[in-house]
Amino acid sequence: MHTQNVNVKTAAPESSERWVKSPSLRTDGFVRNMHSRNAFDVIRADVLLARMEKQANRGCGLHYEIYESRLLAMAMNYLAALPLKDRPIFIGAATQRGYMLTLAEEERAQDECASLMNELAADY
Repeated sequence: MHTQNVNVKTAAPESSERWVKSPSLRTDGFVRNMHSRNAFDVIRADVLLARMEKQANRGCGLHYEIYESRLLAMAMNYLAALPLKDRPIFIGAATQRGYMLTLAEEERAQDECASLMNELAADY
C-alpha cells in the first residue's frame, strides 16, 4: 500500500520564481556593447568612455570646447541606445571621470563649440 504525505509540497515555488523575475540593475561596472552583434556582449563602462575620449581627442585640434562637445555627443548617443538597466552604470562611470551626462550639459558644450568655431572662422 502506497501512502503519500499530503502536507509536504514536492515543488518549491521559489525555484520556479527565480527564472521569471525581471532583470535587475547591473552593479558590476559593465554595460551592453552596442557595437557587437551579440546582444549579450558587455564592455566596462570606464573602458568605453576612455575610447570615446581618445576618439574625441583625434579631431579636436587641441581645443577643449571641440573635445568636450564631441565627447558629450558620443556619450549621449551611446547612453540613448543603452537598455535602461545599463544606463545608471554608464552615467556613474562618466561622473567618476568628471562628465555630467545631461541634455543641458551637452547643449552648453555645443554652444561653446559653436562660438569657438565662429571665432576661428573670423580669424581665418
